[in-house]
Amino acid sequence: MGVNKMLQSISQGPLDIIGNLLSSIVAAVPLIISAIITLIISYVILKTLTKMLRTTLEKGKVPLALSSMITSIASGIFWYFVILAVLSSFGTPLSPMVAALGSIFAFLALGIGLAMSGILKDLVAGGFLVTDKDFGVGFKVKAGGVEGTVVDVDVRKTRIVDNNGVLHVIPNAIIEPAEWLVYQRPEKKSEQT
Repeated sequence: MGVNKMLQSISQGPLDIIGNLLSSIVAAVPLIISAIITLIISYVILKTLTKMLRTTLEKGKVPLALSSMITSIASGIFWYFVILAVLSSFGTPLSPMVAALGSIFAFLALGIGLAMSGILKDLVAGGFLVTDKDFGVGFKVKAGGVEGTVVDVDVRKTRIVDNNGVLHVIPNAIIEPAEWLVYQRPEKKSEQT
């Protein structure tokens, strides 16, 4: 049976081959147009959602580095689902692709998680410290074994200048889970006027 089909395709003339090619192209045009429209609409939606997410994170006073990371992860997840939708419209079986991509993401997440466990601890602790009302720039504290004035708190490290003028850079994962002492809070702006 397979040999007969092969012989029939060989016996087709050039006009039959061109006709089959053109009919395949004509059949694919609506799918291609649909995919392009889906990608354009998705791009517009993503830009709008990204702007809204950034605005929300800025209002929440989330540090820029953490905000960028959250926005990038959300964008990647969004595009993953858009690409799956476009492939689905072409009739591509998605289950092997989803399983393969899921496995890849799991191994990547595991590898990154193990490689960056200290950094992730600092990021999480930094998120808590940045929003804590009892810790921030201008506070005179004893934290991480250092007594002095907090001069900077970012998502990974806290910088404290001790009473001798020495700058101590301490990972947030050391400060946040431990006890710290607050000797003096910074003056509020309304009290300075």
